[in-house]
Amino acid sequence: MLIGARDIDEMTAEQRATHDRIASGPRGGVPHPFLAMLDAPHFAEAIQSVGEAIRFHGVLDQRHREIAILAAAAAFGSGYEWTYHEAIARDLGLSDAELDAVRDGSGTGLPDVEQAIVGFVFKAVRDRQSDQDVLARLSADLGRAAATEIVTIAGYYPLLALFLSAGELDQPMPTDTP
Repeated sequence: MLIGARDIDEMTAEQRATHDRIASGPRGGVPHPFLAMLDAPHFAEAIQSVGEAIRFHGVLDQRHREIAILAAAAAFGSGYEWTYHEAIARDLGLSDAELDAVRDGSGTGLPDVEQAIVGFVFKAVRDRQSDQDVLARLSADLGRAAATEIVTIAGYYPLLALFLSAGELDQPMPTDTP
């Protein structure tokens, strides 16, 4: 492991305090990306607060949020983020076919706005480009604040995936829905 802190007994006081603050928050634990960040506790704290805002205080409805997160995970190729959020998406009622359509980036069979979310996020992550036409449509359909959250997700989840990779905590993307 090149970065991160996984053994609580070996953490500095600052790492442990950050770990404990994250664990006591709405996540109820410390997901792997944040373990990979603990060598710089001030960054872990700041970065996790963005994720907390996305997951627990945003304006996107839960289904749209999870579709955007799954699209970012799939576009980056982060199996950990995909698997973590797939369970949440399933609890929200996403079907195997819908999950497959997000994972492959096509959005096929999803409602138009969800296809737009998937398309926007894939282009943002893979091509590092913001499709202004799709963004305008998302703003019109969901509101500017929701469109801003989708842009945030498209940047935030690849950051987490990069930390997972650097901390050797990621896993391969699943290729088939169970």
